[in-house]
Amino acid sequence: MIKVFEDFDIALVGHYQSVLESNGIATFMKNQFGTSGAGELPFIEVVPQLWVLNEADAGRARELIRELHDTAALKQAQDWVCPQCGTPLEAAFTQCWNCSALRPDPTTGN
Repeated sequence: MIKVFEDFDIALVGHYQSVLESNGIATFMKNQFGTSGAGELPFIEVVPQLWVLNEADAGRARELIRELHDTAALKQAQDWVCPQCGTPLEAAFTQCWNCSALRPDPTTGN
């Protein structure tokens, strides 16, 4: 087994686990319930960790995680202009407050 990711956000670790599993990579999540011990145990002992079972899958797993992380950061990091009405919007908005148009996907432009 090889550790490929860890984060205190168990939902993020679980999401990455689901993506890896759907791509045929067998995984194991360590410390899935460890956060309940936070404060009494060292934080490094309770952080949720994602491991791949087959060492040969580690590189592919890390690449998938990197792509997911980069895409999420790109989608969240940029202010945008509504393509329908031209209203400038902050990155936090996924829909135009003026005309209700959805924000285009910055990775594809659609």
